[in-house]
Amino acid sequence: MHEATEHYDLMSLVGTADRAFNVGQVWEVYFNAQLEEARAKEPNEHKWASSSAEPIAVWNQIGPQFVQSYIDWRERCPWEIWTTPDGEPAIELDVSGFLPGCPVEIKAYVDRIFWDPVMKRYPIVDLKTGKRPPSNADQFGTYSALTKVKFDLTADLGVPFMNRKGTVGKPFELAEYTPEYVGAAYGEAWEQVQRGDWTANGFPGGCFICDVQSSCALQNGPLAHLYDPDFPGYRPL
Repeated sequence: MHEATEHYDLMSLVGTADRAFNVGQVWEVYFNAQLEEARAKEPNEHKWASSSAEPIAVWNQIGPQFVQSYIDWRERCPWEIWTTPDGEPAIELDVSGFLPGCPVEIKAYVDRIFWDPVMKRYPIVDLKTGKRPPSNADQFGTYSALTKVKFDLTADLGVPFMNRKGTVGKPFELAEYTPEYVGAAYGEAWEQVQRGDWTANGFPGGCFICDVQSSCALQNGPLAHLYDPDFPGYRPL
């Protein structure tokens, strides 16, 4: 999905997308490449994802539809892709860097940064293939702070593009996400990592996206007895 839309936007910048971009062919190339990469790492496809994920056959049907929905939105939206001072279009843009208050580099890649000629703003757009819109602005805020530090650009509007609906979701104002504010949050998280403090937040509806819930005592994970000190009978390896 991301590679196919990136391909489209890059072709659009040079004026060749209208006559040379074939959604089905581009999807097939990138999706098959991802499948081969995944099979090389784990031949057993049943271990790839949770049971809630759509199977390959379904993705081959809805994937091109998602790409087309993005193209349709791009054609009717007046926003223009922003270009960095070095001439790099803000498509899957690397904004990784350091923020005040955090001693380690924060790695981040922004799907898109646009220029809105009507509102005179720089929206940060993140492509979402899931059914749920973002519940908060934290991801966009991180991108905004890193973009400010790396490019001295004030991109203070976060906008999710919901592929399943073919349009953008609720926008987020990002003025409060200054480099200092975001850096302090990441710095505190890094200190917790250094202390080995893995206290579960237990925020409503959030555990379903956690990669380590199988090791969490609060989720009664099957591996919690090996990795979570809060689990009764905790016995680390």
